[in-house]
Amino acid sequence: MPRLHSLIAGLVVLGAFVPPPLHEHPSGSTDRVTPAAVRVEAVARVSITLYDDRGVIRRVRREYEVPIGEGSGFTVTPDGAVVTATGVVKSDRDPRVYAANRVFAEYYKVKVPADHSRHRIRNADLNLRLQRCYPPVAEDSLCEAEVTTEVKVFPHETSPAKGLPARILHTGSTPAAAAVLKVTEGAEDETLPTVPLATSLGNVESVDFMTLPERPSLDKPPVLTAVHFDPPGSGTFRKNEAKTIDKVLGRDGDGAAVIDDGTSEVIGLVTGGGGDPVIFTPVEDIRAALVAADVTPRRGRVDVVYETALASYHNKNYTNAIPVLQQVLRLRNTHAVAAAYLQTSQQKAGTAEDSGAAGAQPETTPERSGSFSPWLLAAGGVVVAGLLVAVLVPMALRRRRGRAADETGEPVFAEAAFGEAQAGGSGLGGAGPNPASWPPQAALEYARPAEAQLPLGITPVPAPVAGGAVPDPQAADAPPPGGTTMRFCTRCGMRLGHAHRFCGFCGHPVESP
Repeated sequence: MPRLHSLIAGLVVLGAFVPPPLHEHPSGSTDRVTPAAVRVEAVARVSITLYDDRGVIRRVRREYEVPIGEGSGFTVTPDGAVVTATGVVKSDRDPRVYAANRVFAEYYKVKVPADHSRHRIRNADLNLRLQRCYPPVAEDSLCEAEVTTEVKVFPHETSPAKGLPARILHTGSTPAAAAVLKVTEGAEDETLPTVPLATSLGNVESVDFMTLPERPSLDKPPVLTAVHFDPPGSGTFRKNEAKTIDKVLGRDGDGAAVIDDGTSEVIGLVTGGGGDPVIFTPVEDIRAALVAADVTPRRGRVDVVYETALASYHNKNYTNAIPVLQQVLRLRNTHAVAAAYLQTSQQKAGTAEDSGAAGAQPETTPERSGSFSPWLLAAGGVVVAGLLVAVLVPMALRRRRGRAADETGEPVFAEAAFGEAQAGGSGLGGAGPNPASWPPQAALEYARPAEAQLPLGITPVPAPVAGGAVPDPQAADAPPPGGTTMRFCTRCGMRLGHAHRFCGFCGHPVESP
């Protein structure tokens, strides 16, 4: 094998080296987050009994539905853990006061406003009775009330849903603090889309608000509003955007996700607007609330397959996107964004816009008049040399560590992690989990329920690799050598290497063999 420096020099001088195309998930694509948007609505059901002790004692029983709050939120686990703002599901107003005003006005035929304030009326006897109807309950109280809080979550789906019932796991000490809910029915199959949740705020400047001013459906998607931190990473928004923010959040925006426009990850939530102060709650506080609720945020298999489809869709490879989007809808047939993208892909597949169509020619840059500067060529050579060093040196180290592992019989974690990063990550040192780089067939097989073994009925076109070759689908699905079983990380969904104790992409411990 020629030495590394000889190979670099030969390729640079001859100009024969063309760096292979590196595919990474497109940054700034908020459609990684929008499938997991939810609208949250909370009400208090009050059952109140009024006692009339004038003459013969009478009991008057009424039931009222008292709104607590409504706003936006997002799902963080495929089995239905939801994050929103505390003020959406917990009010500082007592619904028993509202119920007392309603039942007193209806029974005694007097004018008492139907609100959450304590009132007084001119008639002294009735006024005394009204005051004795307000909470708290005492020995001389004339009203008793029981309150039940009901919370419903409305996911972003293809058609308006009736809402999924949820219970409150955790609330904060202020209305702007993060609250954690858990869907109690409708998420047993663990196919709810989830958001990629950041680990820290970072030095972020450009962000997007994701709000749901009404119950979502295919034609009523989340509203995305671009705003900015000033200074970056401060959590304080630009002053010249105050009117826009106030208007957007005033339309039931409490609990709206704040998305980093560069990484497409959720970095916090926001409350306020409509005249109230705008308060940003960072992702560190959200993670603390999840810990208090004993919830670990995680992605599901629907997310892995969906993001694989996004890679083809954003690269305008509609032919390859179709079967993967169809598999997303097999796993969850109400996935609104996948349904919309499938329709677009089917319309554009095989057309001039489709980069995956048979005979499609790659886009070329028109030639410009004039000649290239020799300094430009020299700079190109330096860049090429740097790329070769970054790629070939770790490959050489990998072979050496592999030989060392064969001699000692011990696995080498660093070498294996790098090898997996080349296979399923960004291709340069394993920059992080990147399900979008999986071949479509691998994603389809990973997401297919093992117990069902449903036939797909379609054969996706494998993604071409560097050099124009098309991989063999059977080779991509072949089990690892030695008869071992293919395994995947339960946190990020990426493939695990043999004998690994930790995921080579996110560092999550391997919980089961």
